[in-house]
Parts: sequence; structure tokens; C-alpha cells
Amino acid sequence: MKKLIAVFLAGIIAIFSCSSAFAAFDVPAAERSRSVPNVMVADEFRESDIAEYIPEQSDKIITIDLISDVHIGSDGTASYARQAVELMNREKDQIDGVIVAGDLTQSGYDSEFEEFYSIIGNYKGENLVTANGNHDYGRWAQSGQMRPYAIKHRNDYMGIDEQRDYYSTEIKGLKVIVMGNEGNKPNSAYISNEQLEFVDAELRDGSQGGKPVFVVCHWPMRNTHGERISWPIIPGGALDSSTTRKLQNILEKYDNVFYISGHLHAGLNGRLTRFLFRACCVEQHGGVTCINVPCLGQGNHLGLTSKGTGMRLTVYGNKAVIEGRNFSTGEWLDRYVYEVSLNNAAPAVSEPLPAVLPASPSEPYEDEYYVA
Repeated sequence: MKKLIAVFLAGIIAIFSCSSAFAAFDVPAAERSRSVPNVMVADEFRESDIAEYIPEQSDKIITIDLISDVHIGSDGTASYARQAVELMNREKDQIDGVIVAGDLTQSGYDSEFEEFYSIIGNYKGENLVTANGNHDYGRWAQSGQMRPYAIKHRNDYMGIDEQRDYYSTEIKGLKVIVMGNEGNKPNSAYISNEQLEFVDAELRDGSQGGKPVFVVCHWPMRNTHGERISWPIIPGGALDSSTTRKLQNILEKYDNVFYISGHLHAGLNGRLTRFLFRACCVEQHGGVTCINVPCLGQGNHLGLTSKGTGMRLTVYGNKAVIEGRNFSTGEWLDRYVYEVSLNNAAPAVSEPLPAVLPASPSEPYEDEYYVA
């Protein structure tokens, strides 16, 4: 019953998120100036829920465009991918790289990968990084069968020689660690201890001197971004609890870590979602900034439902700003701008927003679905 209520409330949020009472999307981006009176504070270190919006600062370190869940092969998705690439090309001098957080294709077919990489290959800027998602390994009965194709096309496009689905690269001299599923279950992800050791080693190397490090995994960590609401029935909405605890312990050892995921199709989330569910697409847990990127190609179902949406992440010396963007229309979604503190943050308050990850599974059914 609780899960049915959660689904009902999520539907209400989706409706209100698209209404004029909660967003103003009827004015073309070119005809209105940027006006962000305040941004949502999404970290665990400050009592204030809002902060002043500062679009430019002299201590800017890096700017990355984030998209996810392109789903090439599903009806109409290719057009959103083309429009996103066209926008990125127009603004390539403003960004340092692009990250695509998985589900590049709908079913993992060779033809779908060819179409995805032919579209993304038109990007004229530098530093494009792709991760694979559950759809890229094949669907349901085929799960895992398409992994060799996913790895082959990634290697061919990015010019790397790595037969594992996890690897590391750099954007503007900063480490980007890409994780991948090593199992064959639909939706779910199996992350080996070997992969976790790889992530730890790469973080240790990339975070020296307090430099920001980016970890990209299609699946969010357990109990983040309202994944139990977005995926209340079908298992596999996040990494299992055991993997989450191991990964979180690794990530929390280092300063200025960004964990970037997709998969949930939960959209950009506003204050209503945060108030009802204490969940948001941008959260901070144990000093780790967790960003769940909305679905570009198929639409979303928890917050803002619009297709074509993504984010722009800008990291400064003492904070990061994540801005909602419609990559199809070019519109800045000024009601969906988030700020998080970095390594100079104050001590945590007694009631952080959102709630920190639990130390143990909160529901017994997890082990049934997530046996390694």
C-alpha cells in the first residue's frame, strides 16, 4: 500500500511540475533573460534551503554537460540526441566536456550503437565520455549478451583498448572513472570487488591536491534520489545495499567526489519533491555529491517530465552549481538549479537534507533480488 501511495504522489508531482504554477516554459529561451533569484541547496552541511545564484566566478575549475538515457532505437529518441549535440556544438567553447551516463541504446543492438555513435560523433568539442547502462547489454532474456558490442563501439569511438566495461579517462586533466555492470540480470548491476578496488585506486590518484573527481555509473546508489519511489515494484533501480555500502565507504575517503548516475528517469526535482520525499536529483551524502541525470530520450516520471532534459555541472573552488537544461530547446530551466558545498563545508546539521544513506538494508527483500 505504501508503494502504491508513493506512485500516486509521484504522479501528482509530475503533473504539477509541468504546470505553470511550478515552471515557466512557455517563453522561448532566446526571448527572456536569465533570472534565478535563488538556487536549491542540496547538500547536508547547511541549514538554509536556498542560496544566491552566481552565474560566473573567477575560481571556476571545470564545466561539463550531463545527459543520460538516450535510448537510441526507441521511437523519436534520435531527434533529441541530435538536438542536444547541435546545442553542445554551439556552446562548445563554454564547456570542457560531455558525459553520457548510460542507456545509450534501447536494446543494445549493433545498429543502435552505430546510430548513437554516428550522432554523438558530430560533437565538435572535446572530451566526450560514455558509460553503458542496462539497456546497452540487451533486454531481459538477452541481458548481458550485447556487452561485447557495447564495449567494442565505445573502444572504437573513444580510441581506447579496454575489454572491461569500467575504465578511467580525463577531462581537462581531471579524473573521470566510469563504472560498468559485470552481471547478466535485467536492470540490476553486479559490481565486483576488483572493480571497486579499481575505483579506489583511481580516486586515490585523481584526488591528490583536492582536485575534483567524477565517478560515472548508470545506477545510483541505494536509497538516493528517491529510487524506491521511482522504482517501487521492479527491482534494480539502484546498486544493491552491499555494493552501495562498499562504494560509499570508498567515495567518502576522498574530497570533492561527484557520483553521476542515470537510470531512474526521475527528472529534475523541485521543492515539492524534496518536501514530500526528502529526495532530489542532486544530493550530498558523506561529502559525496550525487547527481542523478534525467532521461533525455523518453521522458521522466517523478519530477519535470519533459523529454530532452539534462544538466550542466560547473565546479568552483568551494562549491558546485548544477543547472537544469532542456538540450532540445536550449532553455535554461531556472527553477531547477542546485548548489552543493565542497571540501570547505561547515559541520553537518542535525537534520540534513536529504537523509544520509542507512548503514544497513531497510527492507529484507533486497537480498532476494541482488544475490551476486
